[in-house]
Amino acid sequence: MSDAKVEAAPKAKKNILLFAVIGLLVVLLIIVGGVAAFLLTKSSDPAADEVAAEATAQDDVKKKKKDKKKKEEHPAVYEKLPQFTVNLSSDEGDGILQTDISVELGDPLVAEKIKAQMPKIQAQVNKLLRSKTIAEVKAVDGTDKLAKEIRELMNKILHAESEDEGVVSVNFTTFIVQ
Repeated sequence: MSDAKVEAAPKAKKNILLFAVIGLLVVLLIIVGGVAAFLLTKSSDPAADEVAAEATAQDDVKKKKKDKKKKEEHPAVYEKLPQFTVNLSSDEGDGILQTDISVELGDPLVAEKIKAQMPKIQAQVNKLLRSKTIAEVKAVDGTDKLAKEIRELMNKILHAESEDEGVVSVNFTTFIVQ
């Protein structure tokens, strides 16, 4: 029985030693890999860094010119939304807002996206309009703020990433508050 205890002790020490060696090798490999990655990504020539930065800047300028040219290639595209008639709330009583909205699009292809998302757009714009009070929509800058909110809402629904994508502007063709 004492022989079994004597043999188990060296096996346990060997297993611990084996795990320690493997762990140490893994740590060393990670450190060596990190140093190698750093050295490979770091340029040793400062002139090469300047050339790369200049090339990137030139590419950005070319891309901006291309985007501007692309914008100029097509005339303004407008999409008319269905007429909205909503109840407004105020301290003086309830009011009604009736409006027609046309949106200017950054790309003709966005019109198809709007048509595909029209029920969702209508529901969200309707909800936004209902949340307004008579005083808010009658204010001098009220329609500008409302147009900005509608634009942001629609671009969020359309997943537009930049200012030039999706809805560029919101235009109220009729705006009646009673």
